[in-house]
Amino acid sequence: MPMQHNIEDPVTEYLFIAGEAIEGRARIEVRNPARPDELVGTIVRGTSEHVDHAVIAAKRAQPAWAALTFGERADILRKALSRLEEDIDRRAALFVRENGKPLALARAELLSIPKRQQMALDYAPQFDTERAYKAANGRTFVVSRPYGVVVSIVPWNSPDVLAFTQIVAALLAGNCVVLKPPESCPLTLSRSVRMFAEDLPPGTINVVTGLPAEIGDALTTHPDVGKIGFTGSIPSARHIMSNAAQSIKGVTLELGGNDPAIILDDAEFEPSMLSRMLNATFMMSGQVCMAIKRIYVPAKRRDEFVNKFTKAVDSIVVGDGLEPSVTMGPLHSQKAQTRANSLVEDAVRRGASVWPLGEINSEATFAHGYFMRPTVVTDIDDEAPLMTEEQFCPAIPITTYHTLDEAIARANRTEFGLSGSVWGRDIERALDATRKIEAGQVWVNTHGVLAINHLAPYGGVKQSGIGRKSGIEGILEYVQSQTITTYEHS
Repeated sequence: MPMQHNIEDPVTEYLFIAGEAIEGRARIEVRNPARPDELVGTIVRGTSEHVDHAVIAAKRAQPAWAALTFGERADILRKALSRLEEDIDRRAALFVRENGKPLALARAELLSIPKRQQMALDYAPQFDTERAYKAANGRTFVVSRPYGVVVSIVPWNSPDVLAFTQIVAALLAGNCVVLKPPESCPLTLSRSVRMFAEDLPPGTINVVTGLPAEIGDALTTHPDVGKIGFTGSIPSARHIMSNAAQSIKGVTLELGGNDPAIILDDAEFEPSMLSRMLNATFMMSGQVCMAIKRIYVPAKRRDEFVNKFTKAVDSIVVGDGLEPSVTMGPLHSQKAQTRANSLVEDAVRRGASVWPLGEINSEATFAHGYFMRPTVVTDIDDEAPLMTEEQFCPAIPITTYHTLDEAIARANRTEFGLSGSVWGRDIERALDATRKIEAGQVWVNTHGVLAINHLAPYGGVKQSGIGRKSGIEGILEYVQSQTITTYEHS
């Protein structure tokens, strides 16, 4: 039986500029995708004037922040990150209501932030060590310098994790930051940043909420912004790059994916393998840039895999993420739900077989929220939009192949290049196949968010992005090398 859903009072969040909460003339409503009639809270509808104030605040704070060593900044950031271990249960519940993901996943995401970002801070000593070379008449030193003011723009699917990955790297590098949260899921992130900022000098981190059409250009064309970190869609990235080009700003872009998973003929379809594949495909209702979005299986093993995979998928429970038994929540918006349904309907028109699966927790909630059952699609051609586009929904196409070279060629026939995976018992053979996949990160016998090693960099190739996050490479994205050479001998 579904639990009684208790609606809390709507949350009110503000802009955060120079250490102060700032009100605006207008507000944006944030609603629960599982229960669209429920107002979760409101945020300020920021303006270009607010952007300017935030950038000025960051610019004023930046010289003093940059004057600290990497080690000193790391010590301050460690203390600030420790605050994010507080108030987890309340923030996790709020996150579910504005985002839609299940409570266990929301809580795990928030808990992971301090642990993950401590890894970045551990690189600080390497940046405090200058590189020195002999020069013809003296010495040459190579030092790391910040960009100055960094703008961070993140999407709604994992805003806290994605924001702090950018924020911590940028701050450690000596920059100050202006963050734009997603307008449909800004509440938990805004609250988390204010907690984090309690241990930072005013202006070091600033938050401007609002509509992309109204503040996006102000953020990405501002003359005092030196670098833009963006996670989101390819069309938005093209616009941001165009804006950045006007003043030659740096950009780091993590964009969409159409991740292939290639199953080898020696793969074992045992429960743990199917569980890893299920998580990588249906986590957050498939609304993950590095989710599995296409599965290639050997023709001779097609029926065996489809039977076992669909049985596993059928165990998913769909509903409000605050319900204890729910393992998959709604799509984030009505627009996303409409597009998802159209992709599946197109596949049906093309002759594909469609299998809506899973258990519905509450028919009444399901009927009114932005839900979609986990769906397996077979007998689909490579030109179907469900195969060629980033579907960002819980519908997974499964297709067959006859040779591994054929599967790899078809997997690479895309503008995307974020992630991919190969599944098989012979690890060396699988590793050999991964090196032929055109993607920024490739896994063997696992895939996706839960498979990331945060000591290593991640990012995309082709139109899936520029630059890298995490690892030492993630910090290098926010520094510029300065070469200093002396003349000491006549």
